[in-house]
Amino acid sequence: MWAMPRVIVNRILGHAQRCAPEECVGILSGHGRTIAGWHPLTNTLHDSQRFLADPGEQITLFKQLREQGAELVAIYHSHPVGSGQPSILDREENHYPNALHLIVALGTDGRLELNGFLLIDGRFQPQELSVTD
Repeated sequence: MWAMPRVIVNRILGHAQRCAPEECVGILSGHGRTIAGWHPLTNTLHDSQRFLADPGEQITLFKQLREQGAELVAIYHSHPVGSGQPSILDREENHYPNALHLIVALGTDGRLELNGFLLIDGRFQPQELSVTD
């Protein structure tokens, strides 16, 4: 199970809503399966079906995480239209197979959906998320 504070869930959902109709992207830091930090990044593609995190922002963030002794725990992005299931592109463009992949779906009849997946043997496997207060 992956643990994440409610305040970070709210920040992720807000980021997805502010970026719509483009996909948002960000990194979550912490240790093991516990998320403690939220780091929104710029989607340089400005696209509604793809994302590419700004490389300069990523380099700066990874340096900060190393200095703080934190690690990349998860990557999140949004699907402004459609479901919270990984797309073929999500699998093909996955560069962090050991990280949790969170997908925020906004096109779900007025409700927000947040799902987590790990890429195992080339397939995304659903993960259980625990939201803490």
